[in-house]
Amino acid sequence: MDLIGNIKKLAEKALSQKDLLDTEEATKNALIMPFIQELGYNVFDPQEVRPEYIADIGIKKGEKVDYAIFRDDSPAIIFECKALGVALDSSHRDQLFRYFVNAKVRFGVLTNGLMYQFYTDLDHKNRMDEKPFLEFNLSNIQEPLVEELQKFTKANFNADTIISRAEDLKYTREIKHLLAEEYNAPTKEFVRFCMGRVDGGSKTKKRVEQFTGFAKRAFHEFVCEHSAPTDIAESNNEPVAPDHSTPPVADEREWQPLSEFDPQPSDPKPTKILFPDNSQVSIKTWKAILVEIARWLENKKLLDEEHCPISVSDRSERYIISTDPKHSDSDNKPFTAKEEIGKQPLYIETNADRSNIVNYARRIIEHVGQDQDPAQFKVR
Repeated sequence: MDLIGNIKKLAEKALSQKDLLDTEEATKNALIMPFIQELGYNVFDPQEVRPEYIADIGIKKGEKVDYAIFRDDSPAIIFECKALGVALDSSHRDQLFRYFVNAKVRFGVLTNGLMYQFYTDLDHKNRMDEKPFLEFNLSNIQEPLVEELQKFTKANFNADTIISRAEDLKYTREIKHLLAEEYNAPTKEFVRFCMGRVDGGSKTKKRVEQFTGFAKRAFHEFVCEHSAPTDIAESNNEPVAPDHSTPPVADEREWQPLSEFDPQPSDPKPTKILFPDNSQVSIKTWKAILVEIARWLENKKLLDEEHCPISVSDRSERYIISTDPKHSDSDNKPFTAKEEIGKQPLYIETNADRSNIVNYARRIIEHVGQDQDPAQFKVR
C-alpha cells in the first residue's frame, strides 16, 4: 500500500472540496472514512470498523463515538469527528476524553477531516492525555509523520510499539512549540537565563528590556545562519511543502503588507502569508511567496489559463506564469525553476531573487484585478 501517495490524493480532494463539506456527515463520508480505509481497515465491515459505537458514560446512556476500529474483537482506536472547517478545541477534546475512558481503548483520534490529532494515555493509564502526541495535517503532509501514521495501519498496528514512540513524539513536539514561542517573543525567564550566562551585570528592568532585544535578534540570526541558504535551496528547484499547522501567535507588527514589503539581504526567511479571506499558510522559502499567492488565486478561481501568460513586465518576453513552462515563442527557453499549480496546470517561473519574487507576486495580483486593496496580502 502506497500510503503517502494515497494520502496525498486524499489531501487534494479535501482542499478542492472544502467549500462543499460543511457538515459532519459530508466530512465523514468524503474524507474520514477514506482516511480510515487508507489505513487498511474495511469501513464496510463491522468486525473491523463500527460507526456510531456506543460508549455510554455513567448513567448517561446512548452516547456514541463516531467510529471504533476493532482488533481481536476489542476496540483499539476511536474517532471523534467534526465538520471540515471546524477548529478543534478543548470542548471537542473533552468529548473524546469521555469516550476514551469508557471505551477502554489506548488511542483516540479527534479530527475535522483535515487535521487528525492522536491521543493516548502516557500521563495516567486509562485516562486520555490533555495533549495529542501526534498531529497529522492533510494540508501539510510531512513524510516523517506519514511514517508514524504507518504504525496505525492494519498491517503494522502494535499498541506497545506505538506507545513507546508516542512519548518521544509528544515531548519533542512540545519542546518545538516552546522554542517557537521563545523565537517570536522571548520570555523573561529565557532572557534572564541568557543574561546569567553571558552578562555579569545587574538585572535591572532597563537591562532586561535591552537584553530582550538582544535575545530575540540573536535567536533569529541563529536560525537564519543554520538554515540552508536561500539561493542553494531554491536553485535546486526542490519544492517545499507549505506548513498549514497552527503556529504560535505572533506580534501583529511582524506582518508586512505585500504592497509595502521590501525584503533586504539581512532579512530572515518569510514564515507565513495572510490572504484577504484571513486564511494563512506557512512557508519556508522566498519563492513560496509567489507560489502560494498564485495557488490561492487559482483556488479562488481568480486566476486561470485565460490570464496567461503573465510577463515580468509589459515589454518583457519572460513569463512569470504560463500554461506552457517556457518563455515567449520567439525566445522558447524553458522555465529554469518551475512550480506547478492547479489541475490545468499552470506553471510558475521561480528563478528570481527575493526582491523580484515579491515584485512578481504583486504583478500577478494586479494582473487578475485583485489590487484594489493590496495590503490584504501580508507576509510575516
